[in-house]
Amino acid sequence: MTYTLNEYYRYASSTATRAEVYSDNNTAANLLAYHKQNGAVELALSECIGTDLPNLPMPDALIQELDMKITSNSKRVVVTGIDAYLSLLSKQNVKAFMVALHGRIEAQKLNAVYLISGNRFDGTNFTNPKYENSLQVVRIGDSGQYLTQVMVSVVSQKWVHRGSHPTNWNALLKTLGQFEPTGNYILVLDNYDIKQAGLSDSVMQLLDIFKIAECFYGITANIPKKVLETLVSKCKDMNISPLDFLKSQFGQDNANIRLAVKRLLELRDDELWLAYVWFLKKTIDGSSYFVRVLSENLSHDNLLRKYVCDIAITVLTDANATKFANERSSAIIELGNTADSLIIEFISKIKNYSNETVACWLNSGTEAERIEIVRRVSESDLTVGFPQMWRNLYPLFADYLSDEYNYGNDDLTAYFRDYRRMKISNTVTADFVKKAFDFVLPTTFVLRDAVLQELSVDNDTALLVVDGMGAEYFPLILAMAKRMAMNIESATIAAVKLPTSTEFNAITWEKSRWLEPSVHEVDNIAHYGAAKHENCPPPRNIVATLAVFEEVINRISNGFTSYERIVVTADHGTSRLAVLAHENNMNTTLSWNGEPEDWRYAIAPPNTQRPPEFEPYYDAEKNITYWVVRGYNRLPKKGPKLYELHGGASLEERLVPIVVFSRDKSDNIPKQLGKKAVEQLVEKMDFDI
Repeated sequence: MTYTLNEYYRYASSTATRAEVYSDNNTAANLLAYHKQNGAVELALSECIGTDLPNLPMPDALIQELDMKITSNSKRVVVTGIDAYLSLLSKQNVKAFMVALHGRIEAQKLNAVYLISGNRFDGTNFTNPKYENSLQVVRIGDSGQYLTQVMVSVVSQKWVHRGSHPTNWNALLKTLGQFEPTGNYILVLDNYDIKQAGLSDSVMQLLDIFKIAECFYGITANIPKKVLETLVSKCKDMNISPLDFLKSQFGQDNANIRLAVKRLLELRDDELWLAYVWFLKKTIDGSSYFVRVLSENLSHDNLLRKYVCDIAITVLTDANATKFANERSSAIIELGNTADSLIIEFISKIKNYSNETVACWLNSGTEAERIEIVRRVSESDLTVGFPQMWRNLYPLFADYLSDEYNYGNDDLTAYFRDYRRMKISNTVTADFVKKAFDFVLPTTFVLRDAVLQELSVDNDTALLVVDGMGAEYFPLILAMAKRMAMNIESATIAAVKLPTSTEFNAITWEKSRWLEPSVHEVDNIAHYGAAKHENCPPPRNIVATLAVFEEVINRISNGFTSYERIVVTADHGTSRLAVLAHENNMNTTLSWNGEPEDWRYAIAPPNTQRPPEFEPYYDAEKNITYWVVRGYNRLPKKGPKLYELHGGASLEERLVPIVVFSRDKSDNIPKQLGKKAVEQLVEKMDFDI
């Protein structure tokens, strides 16, 4: 039968060896209090387990120790903690404990009460009514109130910080409590490396580092064992979570889509490299391009390739392609030139995709990307203007092809507009070859030396000479200045001396006010291409040339630390179309008696009438008359293969810009340089100079 507490209290004073089977912990607490009030003492089962024992004692050994402690006590003993102990045992060992308990109750030699929950009590050995009739087994309280299953995780102190967790079986039983235990517990043992047999399934004995990492640190990633052991060990020693530890090592400021790739490459030899990958997966925006990369089979050896090239190919046409491309670009820019070779490879793989598809992916400002943009633009119809999709990606290129600025008259403006377009497309037409030959520069056109003489009288004005910078670059300089909010005081196109080679075009200006050294790269590229002794395709040469003008702008800005004004001009220009005309058999190699001075000019032979294919120039200092080839024709002079030519009388060779930059913006009317032609130019400029 089942008793209430009050019913049972009338019989509880008996000294029989007894099992009191309680229904709930409140009932158990009241029973314990009653026995103590009546002179009994509590004996917790944990007192029978030494603190230095590596394993939990099994029932036979534990019961013997319990018997000794009961018999050594002169008072009645109430045994508690049985349920906590049984919760740790396998079913077989629970049965062994109950068999041992049956033996004690059957023998009736111990002055003891065993408090045990109805959830744990196995009545198999107590079916005989005599046990209940003689109050040797007493059931107290309502039955059927089952408590939550207890769960215990056993782990080595090597992997888990002790903290407030019990560190031996004795302490665990005390933590589990006097009666039916509930909840989850962690037991941290020293030198725990072998599982103990005979324990309950609710006792998880964790020796596998992967399971430990998952249970205690929330790491479910496929991280190699050695890496995982290192990470878990460090987290345990510092008593810190993996995410917080890895953040401290990786650098909180680096854990973003812009800097994370660079940081991972810096840490390529770190033993925790794959752990950092896991950390970034957990912290970086899951919809980002970077997480797409991290989700691959990543290693420190293939990270850069996957980031720059492989994954970009797979998401080239993704709905989020622009977002992914912008994110990728921000990281590539941080890498400097580290990714250059892979960008070249990426570009080679997207050659056959449309401009609309690839435009957003050529956005890191690298030389290779700029070359590809030039290549694609060169294949487009430039008569409708510069393609809008490339403007923000390569503004310098858009500046070069700008149609916003006037050369002083419509014919010159149209000539150089068409010249720039054909230079980009690397083509020349017969009509333009004829135009180059027929175009005669007015004798009244302003001369560079005359303009410079006027400007040189100001001691607060310095000169920067860009060798080989012909009039084709006039819009580029003005557009760059406008885009960078630089102040232009005046600007014009002027003619240099013939022949246009540097030796004939010495510039008179006080040397102390030159911004030295002069810029020679434009002319060098014209002669040898972007890299000497290499076969450089035209797009590469164009990109290299345009990059020089970024340096020119920097030189001007630095010059303002010493001067109020900077005059930028050139000794001569060059002609790419003259070379193309020759390569396409669209020009004429003029006959000449003897060896001419150059392809483009020669000393006039005495007593000979000048043919119309030449334009004369008399050098008064040398008392020599030169005949300079008009248009793109040439003389039969042998020499190296060049990217561009100079020395002739074509407009692109003999006309150069003169642009006066001012440190401070002036509200005055721009200074008029030279004659009428220049006045027209200033009046037609489309922005405030």
